[in-house]
Amino acid sequence: MRVVRAASEIFAEQGIRASVAEVAARAGVGNATVYRSYPSKDDLLAEVALTWLGDIEVAAQQAAAAADPVVALTELVETVFEHLRGDRLAADLLREGNLTSVIADTRRRVEGLWTTALRRAAAAGAVRGDVTYSDLSVLILGTAERLTELGITDQAAWQRMAGFVRAAIAS
Repeated sequence: MRVVRAASEIFAEQGIRASVAEVAARAGVGNATVYRSYPSKDDLLAEVALTWLGDIEVAAQQAAAAADPVVALTELVETVFEHLRGDRLAADLLREGNLTSVIADTRRRVEGLWTTALRRAAAAGAVRGDVTYSDLSVLILGTAERLTELGITDQAAWQRMAGFVRAAIAS
């Protein structure tokens, strides 16, 4: 558990390029201890990624089934922006691809749920009908990447950008 907690912290701070040695040092164990439980860095990344991806999946499930699809999509976008604000690994993995088939499967489910939420918001007249999950991911990840590059961590600034993304897809 200490290793996963340390990995979550290190990868959130530094992203996918953080090393296993840094994780081991933060956990107060040796590299061999980490590798006994996680034979590769990808295995460790997958363990951490599945936790937050599962949280995003739950939020997307709620948005896809919510009574008010407009409020639900707004909250979902804000939730993802807030998560990306504090976790460089999340943005790296969403941008760079899948580490394991489990992550790929979870990402496909999340994409389907986002698509449902988008379609429902479009049917309610709040989102352009031609907006796709890919469109939204470009807007969200591109914005998050730039904010991170600029070193902007202020929550209000991230919420403001989330508002711009919502405005970009509005009908």
